Amino acid sequence: MKKIFLVLLLCVAMFKAGAQPGKYAGTKKSMIGKIYTDSRNIPGLKGWTFMEGSLLNQVSDPEYIMADVFKKGTTYVIIFSIREDTASEETKIYDVIEVTGVAKGWSIRVGTCTQSEQPNSYIVAWGKDTNAEYMKLIKKAWRFDPDKRRVILIPVKGISCENIGC
Repeated sequence: MKKIFLVLLLCVAMFKAGAQPGKYAGTKKSMIGKIYTDSRNIPGLKGWTFMEGSLLNQVSDPEYIMADVFKKGTTYVIIFSIREDTASEETKIYDVIEVTGVAKGWSIRVGTCTQSEQPNSYIVAWGKDTNAEYMKLIKKAWRFDPDKRRVILIPVKGISCENIGC
């Protein structure tokens, strides 16, 4: 009986560990929980170039859920933040994705992706740049879960992202 209990306890602990924010944060895990007031000046990203940002939910929602993408060399960092009080400037980082080794001609897209042709602003994708209306060659994709306030890895099948400016 004790062995069964220990196995169950271990399984629960492993499940919880995999469900924690920061699973894909790499060297930027320490940013989770930080508060900032300017999305172009986030603590821990000095020297990084802002690439794009997006409000993931509706402006009319009681809180703002945002994703911002920064680049330094071939590394991209995607910051998922929530402004719980829309009247305040304080925004809290809830999860981070660090993507290393992004080759020239590839980029990260947030807020403009679809899954099986259905818009899903919570999807972030690493894909091949193209002149077509949609980026369809996707290497990796994640989705921010607004209820659990964390990022999960999702299959790339059926994911495409709009190419802004094409």
